[in-house]
Amino acid sequence: MNGIEIDGFSVDREEFPASPEELSHTMRQAFEADAAMIPVGGATKLHLGNPPRAAHIALHTSGLRGVVEYEPDNMTVSVLSGTPLAELQSVLRGSQQFLPLDPPHPERATLGGIVSCNSSGPIRFRYGTVRDMLIGVKIAHPDGTRTKAGGKLVKNVTGYDMCKLYTGSLGTLGVLTELTFKVQPLCDALATVLIAYPSIHAALEAAQQSMKSGLLPDAMEAWNREALQAVPYPAANSGSPWVLMLRFGEVDAAVRWQVDKLKEMVQGSPGEILNTLSTEESEQFWEKAASARDAPFPGEEALVKCSVLYQSAAETARQMQEAGQRLGARTSLFCHAGTFILYARYLWTDSEPGAADEVRQVFQDLRRQTTSAGGHAVIEKIRPEVKNAIDVWGYEAPALEIMRRIKREFDPKGLLNPGRFVGGI
Repeated sequence: MNGIEIDGFSVDREEFPASPEELSHTMRQAFEADAAMIPVGGATKLHLGNPPRAAHIALHTSGLRGVVEYEPDNMTVSVLSGTPLAELQSVLRGSQQFLPLDPPHPERATLGGIVSCNSSGPIRFRYGTVRDMLIGVKIAHPDGTRTKAGGKLVKNVTGYDMCKLYTGSLGTLGVLTELTFKVQPLCDALATVLIAYPSIHAALEAAQQSMKSGLLPDAMEAWNREALQAVPYPAANSGSPWVLMLRFGEVDAAVRWQVDKLKEMVQGSPGEILNTLSTEESEQFWEKAASARDAPFPGEEALVKCSVLYQSAAETARQMQEAGQRLGARTSLFCHAGTFILYARYLWTDSEPGAADEVRQVFQDLRRQTTSAGGHAVIEKIRPEVKNAIDVWGYEAPALEIMRRIKREFDPKGLLNPGRFVGGI
């Protein structure tokens, strides 16, 4: 079976272990044969990273599925790594709890993949990222040995915090087999306020004012008109250049108080309230919003992530828009208005994308501009021809040598996702 392809590399064979023991056995055999291994969860993030140096075996974790242990009173849950996030949320909902993560495609994204890619969504503003929730891991190492770190207690102080080491490592240090998370109670009520602004500068200024006012939104997003087309709602075609979206989740009285206070703040400002969504409407809206930047598209596309400081966010958005104009692409801009992480999704519909060298130059210019402003740019998705001409991570900090030493210690043969991570790790 050769169904998996990564940046032009067809995997030689695919393995579907049904348990951590089977996974360990398969990895031991691959290690002895010096075969490169590509961990695969729900295949929602295979586009992330540099092209692999080799791709002999795809290790699917879909057979490692299900809740191992759930303690609602302690608000912790242990789950096998191939379990889709939506499946876990369904179990937690029965006890009025949830794991506060909203990455794209929760029906397919597995917990192991979410941790390995450090994937998150809009509600990271209030709840943090997966590294803030992960308290225990079990891992299969390249040679088939299995270890564990952390545990089922929220406070783990034994040794180094290995959970954070594996978070965002793109499966280059080991294959996660089991994960333990701390969970949160479901909110009694939700509300979402959509506010139109004439510019991203005005939207971000309003977001700053809301944070200073004592409001506590779950999520705070500023999107341009193009990005909003991916989320159907009554005001999507309002013609506003930018829309600031704030989601509140609390007991009903607290939600209503925050919505009223926000509306008072908007009066006399450049903003115009477009809509206020109820609990049910909010759930539907944010479910769509979480996957908007990664919605299916039949043509050529690229996705770039820029992490910047507040002072640089509006200018970075302008530069990302300008890059789209140079590329001849439609540009959807998504900004986490509280953390100043911006995504630009470039879609080619009526025009052909440029040659690889031309596209590479545009993204190099954008990266240079972002870096000079104290930020960082990652090319999350682009066609293989461009990937072969540019390092998608663009990371050259002194910590890179430490990362390489860790990689050599955990994967001495360099068999796990070889070449795909930062610095060709």
